[in-house]
Amino acid sequence: MLKVNKYLIYTNMRIVFRTFVVMSITVATFGSLAFCSISDEKVDECAKKIVSIMDNGHKERKIPGCVLVIVRHDKIVLVKPFGHTSIEKTTPITTDTLFPISSVSKNITAFLASALEDAGKLKLNDKVRKYDKDFFVHSEEYSKELEIKDLICHGSGFPHFAANSLWEGNFSKEQTRDAFKYIKQIPGNFRKYYGYQNVFFGFVGDVLEKATGKKYEDLVEEYLFNKMNIKNASAIRIGYENSRWGHIKYMASRFKYDSNRLGFFTAVGNFIKEIFTFKPMQFVNNYSYYKNGLIEMPDIGFFHVYPATSGISFSGNEFAKWIQMILLKGKYSDKTIVSTNAFKNITSPVVDMKNIKATDEFFPLDRLPREELHYGLGTFVAKYADNGKNAHNILFHMGGVYGATAFFAVCPDEDIGVGVINNLGGTDNTFFAEYMCNNFLDLCFDFSKKDWVLADTNIQQKTRKHKLKNDELFSEQLIPKANLSEYEGTFTSDIYGDIKIVQKDNELILSTGKMSTKLAHVNGNVFSFPQRDMQLSFLDIDEYIAFYPDNNKKFNTCLITCFMEGDTHFTRKD
Repeated sequence: MLKVNKYLIYTNMRIVFRTFVVMSITVATFGSLAFCSISDEKVDECAKKIVSIMDNGHKERKIPGCVLVIVRHDKIVLVKPFGHTSIEKTTPITTDTLFPISSVSKNITAFLASALEDAGKLKLNDKVRKYDKDFFVHSEEYSKELEIKDLICHGSGFPHFAANSLWEGNFSKEQTRDAFKYIKQIPGNFRKYYGYQNVFFGFVGDVLEKATGKKYEDLVEEYLFNKMNIKNASAIRIGYENSRWGHIKYMASRFKYDSNRLGFFTAVGNFIKEIFTFKPMQFVNNYSYYKNGLIEMPDIGFFHVYPATSGISFSGNEFAKWIQMILLKGKYSDKTIVSTNAFKNITSPVVDMKNIKATDEFFPLDRLPREELHYGLGTFVAKYADNGKNAHNILFHMGGVYGATAFFAVCPDEDIGVGVINNLGGTDNTFFAEYMCNNFLDLCFDFSKKDWVLADTNIQQKTRKHKLKNDELFSEQLIPKANLSEYEGTFTSDIYGDIKIVQKDNELILSTGKMSTKLAHVNGNVFSFPQRDMQLSFLDIDEYIAFYPDNNKKFNTCLITCFMEGDTHFTRKD
């Protein structure tokens, strides 16, 4: 009978165990280094190529100024400015020039909310009603159920850009909020499918302020920017940061808040100190395409109606720090910006984006397969692939409205981050920021060649058409209009309230009380007006108003195409 050598078995088991431990330590120590298949030298080479592409591309696309940011591991590889702050070309862009980052602000807001949760100030699963007892959207049952997290993940169940036309139409925050009494959810979409929102992120900012008793801009400074040594950035209206008089107006606007928080005399001292220590920051001018040229966008504070949605401005240097923090999974230098668990929640899929159309140029199908496209908390979570092959995990966010666009993408697998900010457009004008980031990723990943500058040019050439009842607008035969007096009156809707149509100097004037425009006859009972007259998010297109006669041939109903909440019609009030 075969004897068992217990000592030999014990010795072999110890050898196996030790080998396993050594292998585990080796993987833990060197795994992250082996994980990256792209060398630093390759990244440097791709950086040089994308600099050349952007230098030519921004001139071809008539973009006044932009900045390219590239980050690798824990180092900022490149912050490269191009062009000038304005079309007059008097002031070159520097790495300290501030750009509005528009909806990339949503990413900052998500990190802020998570940092507040880490600090015990709130929980993302808290009901919105806990902090805002009067909050109401859609129904009482839904309003009670809605959590802070639901506001941050675009999983509210509402159609894309719900109430956007009120926000962009310069309606009050109160009226915009009240509109949600009438705007309906899409059945079955709540907490399941993606529906991009701007106003809901504005609600997030309001909730964070109510939960902490502090202003959004102060929270951003305290919990994010100060910890990251971000100095050349702004979370308040641009006009308040680039001139001393503007800053005085800002300090005056918040004096009551400061006096309640600090005490009257301390607030007075703080006010005086701010006036004398204030140093203006250099901002870009913002532009939009208009009649084959560029038109400058006035500073009207549009970004800051809902600062949590679109209120942040970054210089290239500070944008690089933000991307670096994401690449380091919520850490910066020796500081923890958000906990490991919070970062995981931010960057994990929450809602499905399979409902995005295959033709949506913002999510090009040859790079972003729909089955791998999700939204987390203030962050897009996706696979970036070459026509379905060689996929890489990426985190990204875009921003684009009212004369400025921004985009960043981080590839954790390869420890690469890239970002672009520029002072043209809104996404209806250009995807230049996103497409240049895509171009850089393509170079790094050796993806099939694609002319991203040409792809962006094609975006501008597309136009939007409106369908009206009876196709009056597109009829080949012009139909005479009625007497102008027959269109005059006050019309109303539950969502938008009253609008007025009046006659002046043989022309019709449409007014919401906040914005107004002259109407130009198009055909029959259809009139046009420039979109820029009635919406703050500038587009170089015409919008339309169509009047519909009743059985008595009286115009008791009209439809205005820039007001898009459902099939909204205005009915005569007087």
